[in-house]
Amino acid sequence: MLSKNLINQFLFALIIILAIVCGWAVSEMFKGNDSELKNEIKLSFSATNHLGKKVTEQNYQDLSKVFFFGFTHCPDICPISANLMSNVIDELNRNNISTDNIRFFFVTVDPARDTPKQLQSFLESFSDKLIGLTGTHQELMPIWKDFFVHVEPAIDSEHQNHLNTAEHDSMNKIETDNYMVQHTAFYYIFDKNDNLTSILPFGSSIEQMKEVLQSL
Repeated sequence: MLSKNLINQFLFALIIILAIVCGWAVSEMFKGNDSELKNEIKLSFSATNHLGKKVTEQNYQDLSKVFFFGFTHCPDICPISANLMSNVIDELNRNNISTDNIRFFFVTVDPARDTPKQLQSFLESFSDKLIGLTGTHQELMPIWKDFFVHVEPAIDSEHQNHLNTAEHDSMNKIETDNYMVQHTAFYYIFDKNDNLTSILPFGSSIEQMKEVLQSL
């Protein structure tokens, strides 16, 4: 019988592979259907930032934006992606290119665990320029849907149904503390007029993102 640790390692690897494949697939679809996807993905959200303040897209008018969807308990993909955005900020600043007109967002796909405090603790390890967004499951569902982000807790059906409800009692929370969340992983880049200009897949380089941002 396979050990639980081995199963978890296999699951982590599978999630990374799926994220890369899905990311590149959507990226290629974007290239082939440029105008269609620009019309499909709209920038509209209402959430709570990592400082506990309610925000919408109106709070970031006239600014370019980068969005990544992930969760703080993620072992690989999400820390790598947050680190990439942090490195892009540092590289641009080192090249004397201001990032004052760009905002970088990390939107949770795990609202049950990713409170503002949890997001703040996670993001401050990378950059104080990263903005975390969280909220209730009902608040985040429309955002995931608008961005075509697939979100699925990698746990058994009983716990999955539990996570899809608005309320969580303490006993069930303890039982599901170690669950993973399968999600698509790519970077959505908008110009200052909130037009989607590019989708970069997980695995993109610092140079690739810098190039896109410098062209805005």
